[in-house]
Amino acid sequence: MVLFPNLKLYVGCALTHATKEFIDEVAQLKEDLREVCIVLDFLGLTDESAYGIYEHDIHNCVMQCHLMLAITDQPSTGLGYEMATQSEKRKAPLLAVADMQSRVSDLILDTRQPGFRFERYENLRKDVTPWVIEELKKINEALNNAA
Repeated sequence: MVLFPNLKLYVGCALTHATKEFIDEVAQLKEDLREVCIVLDFLGLTDESAYGIYEHDIHNCVMQCHLMLAITDQPSTGLGYEMATQSEKRKAPLLAVADMQSRVSDLILDTRQPGFRFERYENLRKDVTPWVIEELKKINEALNNAA
């Protein structure tokens, strides 16, 4: 049974220079999170046109999600664009995470936007899932209180 069956999560990360191991680990995390909520899928590195990827990832995923999870281990202008859309344009919740050893821009480390949270993880799947659940609980409570 899905914990939050009505809430949508978008997981974004850098793909262009990512290792196969990293991509596989993110894919497994997304599978784990499907037991928690609806996970929206990015197109990733496909033969789709650049505009097709933009349209899908921004309009069908970022603009529709209740929470965005940004895995910021590697530099990515695409992920930065998605994060800015979620945080600055939509003013919507954003959980950014990075491995303990990853170099992350100060722009991410010191974002003081409401609804923005940054955490360092040791184990992507083990550490991040509880943080996602915490954030989804807050969103679910806010939605229930507004109803």
